[in-house]
Amino acid sequence: MNSLDVVLERLPTVQKPKRALPLSTRLMWTALAALVYIIMTITPLWGMQRAAAQTSPAASLFNNPLISTIFGTAYGTWAQLGIGPIVIAGIFMEILHFSGLLPFDLEDKRDRLRFMAFQKLLALILAAGEVAASMAMGAFGPLTPVGAAAIFLQLMAATVIVILLDDMIAKGWGFGGSAVNLIIMLSVTRTLFVNLLSWAPPAVPGNADPSQYPATQLPLGFIPALGVALYNTFTGLAPGLEALLFRQLPPPYYTSLPDLVGLVATLALAYVVIYIEQMHVNIPAAYTQYWGIRINIPLRFMYVSVLPIIFTAYSLILLYQIIAGIAALTGAAASPALQLILVAMIPERVFAPEYVALHILLYAVLATVFAWLWGQIGGIGPEDYAKSLVQSGLHIPGFRQSERVMAKMLKRPIETLILLSGMLAGTLAALGDILGVWGSGIGLILLVEIGLGYYTQMMQEELLEIYPGLKRMIGQ
Repeated sequence: MNSLDVVLERLPTVQKPKRALPLSTRLMWTALAALVYIIMTITPLWGMQRAAAQTSPAASLFNNPLISTIFGTAYGTWAQLGIGPIVIAGIFMEILHFSGLLPFDLEDKRDRLRFMAFQKLLALILAAGEVAASMAMGAFGPLTPVGAAAIFLQLMAATVIVILLDDMIAKGWGFGGSAVNLIIMLSVTRTLFVNLLSWAPPAVPGNADPSQYPATQLPLGFIPALGVALYNTFTGLAPGLEALLFRQLPPPYYTSLPDLVGLVATLALAYVVIYIEQMHVNIPAAYTQYWGIRINIPLRFMYVSVLPIIFTAYSLILLYQIIAGIAALTGAAASPALQLILVAMIPERVFAPEYVALHILLYAVLATVFAWLWGQIGGIGPEDYAKSLVQSGLHIPGFRQSERVMAKMLKRPIETLILLSGMLAGTLAALGDILGVWGSGIGLILLVEIGLGYYTQMMQEELLEIYPGLKRMIGQ
């Protein structure tokens, strides 16, 4: 590993501020980071043959709405890769560190810096590999050598920008701890605004006749469509308000457009997720100092939810692309059972009983498995939680201050919450897809989770600024 230090030291990085910045300044830098990424999503790639690329088999993967939501991608722009490389690199590094294959002691400052630098290097390598694979699949259309080199350099520069934005926020210049959450929130929010306010005509499958489906003759956004539908209703034209109740093309298209059913489902799911987020399991504890003041440690009922459903969605999409690609290459006809499984992998508003059952089962099982795995390697298990509590000067009343005792007391509730929260997140995400939630069930859950996390952190930091003495009590 020492031989890589020369390379790691030359990777782009952001220096930590010399002193802790006030919340207002950090919010300003966070807004600047958001603006930079928004500009990236509207900056087209120079050298890309857009018309030819849209017809390539790879276009369906990069144009996938769920991929765009999870990784904040925008096809054909500087945000084509989104946060994919740094997210996947972070997962690989966590797995390698947990398995002991990387000789890093994260308690040591130098090793911690090397770990972060190695993660950046891995993200750049993954980005380069993804760009090369995309070119080989024809995702950018036919390319000249100059065009290929230009696209490669643009996307590598974009990856460096995303890495620096993440580094800037993580090191205390911004708010929220990571640019990953910020970009996911921007992506889902953009989808919601488009579904609500867009005047553009809805896109329909190439072989579908819009004249046969009145709902597609209204604007895409719900509010403009509502205005047009009201005008048509009062003037005796079509389509009227009844077309806005449920806008979906029949099989085999399954194209779902923003409608009243989707709006109600979106509001209902958001309310359910917010309600569940307020649920806690309280663990009694006491401060070793401060006269043994007793408090309750609130463990969130949704102990882990964001990463398991991200892993679930990405693995299902990847598996779908692999199976569909093999079937296309071999020319073999898929059996009815395989066709049902392939359809169940896609987040669509389909009310067929077999689809509903299989879609919910896939999401619930995979999210539970990924939640358990992340509980083992993500630093959120009872041992890690107990260590942080003991370092804050807390202990379980009636027991001596010990990490081992604290971990034993936390083991059962934390492990139970990990499995329950993963299963619940997967089930809610699948139900959101079936009911036609705007931005997909996963996207809405991510938006609510990240938004609540931002709100909670903002309230905590404002409280600590008002009462600085609390920092000593909570170990900051």
